[in-house]
Amino acid sequence: MRILFVAQRYHPFVGGVETQTRLVVHELARRGHEVQVVATTLCEPRLPARLRVLGDSLLLPDGHSYDDERVPVQVLTPDLGDRLRMLPIALRAVPLLARRYHALRRFGYPFFRRVFAPKLQPFVAWADVVHSVAGNYLGWTAQEVARKLGRPFVVTPYVHPGQYGDGPDDARHWQTADAVLALLETDRRVLVERLGVPPEKVHLYGVVPLLPERADGAGFRARHGLGEAPVVLFVGRMNDYKGALALVQAAPLVWAKRPEVHFVFIGPASEDERRIFEGADARIHYLGRVDDQEKADAYAACDVFCMPSRHEILPAVYLEAWSYGKPVVGGPAVGLRELIEGNEAGLVVAQTPEAIAEGLLRLLEQPEQARRFGENGRHLVWQRYTREALVDTLERVYGALLTRATSAAS
Repeated sequence: MRILFVAQRYHPFVGGVETQTRLVVHELARRGHEVQVVATTLCEPRLPARLRVLGDSLLLPDGHSYDDERVPVQVLTPDLGDRLRMLPIALRAVPLLARRYHALRRFGYPFFRRVFAPKLQPFVAWADVVHSVAGNYLGWTAQEVARKLGRPFVVTPYVHPGQYGDGPDDARHWQTADAVLALLETDRRVLVERLGVPPEKVHLYGVVPLLPERADGAGFRARHGLGEAPVVLFVGRMNDYKGALALVQAAPLVWAKRPEVHFVFIGPASEDERRIFEGADARIHYLGRVDDQEKADAYAACDVFCMPSRHEILPAVYLEAWSYGKPVVGGPAVGLRELIEGNEAGLVVAQTPEAIAEGLLRLLEQPEQARRFGENGRHLVWQRYTREALVDTLERVYGALLTRATSAAS
């Protein structure tokens, strides 16, 4: 089977969607499928806040195609002429027009499509199935090209209600795909009940923790001077919605009762985001971006994993923590209560310093309950979130769509 993945960003860009996409791409290739990836960037554009809305179109950074472990990755970088043809999209960054977000987004799309549809066409023509994890302009364009060429179109929406993917144009995009992959039952309900996706198109999917075979928690503690102290770990981008700042602010409230606790933060941060660690107490350790082995060692070393996010669906970091039998503290994002408390694998709290501190202290002061939560999480990962189960689902969805397409053509 020839499978084309369409992604706004791809490795070496660091992010949950990008990591999961790369994992399934490699597993499908290992199973003998021919796989290609088409992306528009391999890095995060460094843009002022007011111009970030143009970072996936007019102001895309330059990039170069390469082979990712024998999987071709085609980077569709616009040239100067392309950027001039997309220039009207710049209206989206005009502050006085910001309130007309959906109208401006719709206005800019034809200019993007005229540039990128011809770039996508040869790759879509090559494929038997097109699987988009892109959304937005790139996903919309890929869907139009796939429909024109008669290729089945699969999409993983990664909808974050209230933040991403639930606008009227997004809803039409999901509704008209041939198959839609939901990460959790909560995600499925949002797609069907709120966004109008026909229920027969939606398939439960999931994510997979991607970790080395071994981890050295004792070595991590020794490298970072943690000794035998209780450790709270955060892994993710250091932005507001994931709760990095709220967790930093919760630390003094935890120390009021448990002054020996250390907090470790792992993940990329912009220059602005790094400021939350300036002048921090020595019990707060910001390590930035680390390799997979160091991350695994951190999971093995910690006592509690905490990412109190407001917007998530099924973050792999919770599954990674559970893989090491660690209890988790999640935030108020839609679906996290079902995932975490529904499986008795941790706690869900509001994204306030007081609520986060209360949840952390509960687990730190009730080690038997924390141990039970961690073991429940470990069992959940073994049962439902393996690489094999994930890619088995994809093969079934792809196969059914190709069978249907063949029957319709005969």
